[in-house]
Amino acid sequence: MTHLEMKLKQKPKVWILNSIIFLVVFILVVMSFNGSQINWTRFEMAGYTIREMARQMTDINYEFLIGYGDYRFSEGITFLAIETLAIGFLGTLLGSILALPFGFLASRNISGKVVSKIGEFLLIIIRVFPEIILGLILIKGFGMNAFTGVIVIGLHSIGMIGKLFAEMIDNMDRSAIEALDAVGATLLQKIRFAVIPQVAADFSSVALYRLDINVRSATILGVVGAGGLGTLITLAGQNANWNVLGMIMITIIITVITVDMISAKLREKLV
Repeated sequence: MTHLEMKLKQKPKVWILNSIIFLVVFILVVMSFNGSQINWTRFEMAGYTIREMARQMTDINYEFLIGYGDYRFSEGITFLAIETLAIGFLGTLLGSILALPFGFLASRNISGKVVSKIGEFLLIIIRVFPEIILGLILIKGFGMNAFTGVIVIGLHSIGMIGKLFAEMIDNMDRSAIEALDAVGATLLQKIRFAVIPQVAADFSSVALYRLDINVRSATILGVVGAGGLGTLITLAGQNANWNVLGMIMITIIITVITVDMISAKLREKLV
């Protein structure tokens, strides 16, 4: 018997233990169905509904999709997709601008250990509230329109973008800041001549990454009336207009893929 064969025989038989665990878990899963009162009729109805949805989703109304004929361009899905893109872009731009002071405040390299804790706490508070909750709150003040969607996305983006900005500033080379400290430069001068040149490309990359997320979020926010395709999704779902939902889904997929490809190319050039 070779040395390798002896080692293999001495190896613990883990497969026995794994088989026992798998068998116990399988039995528990089977037992969990006991008394679950599954309504198999609903499964049959769901199957019929899914088939009907699939059939209607392939019935594309090009007049409504593009916005001509019986529909104005402002009523078509194409216009709402452009509006959704605009909400995502403007919200990202607003959030990136507002995140700059929060990022510097939360950075230890700029604000120090004590003050940076305050900045980190503020960014956590901003990230606590989901976009839907912010949308429901701000709709009361700004109304059900695209402007509300821009404000919601902009405010919600501050939390993530500001945190990433602060981390980039903390991870940058401190030699430039120390050199400016040695000649008595002010805080604004250090930010302008030492920080911004080093992190500008990374900041732009983060903003583009957030744009991908915000385009999807702009679609969801429309569900609460904050403009874009989401409002039409709600109306079509309530009235079981599956052909409209099908066109919206195709439009969202094309829009998101296009934005993702463009932002990925731009990030490659920046980083």
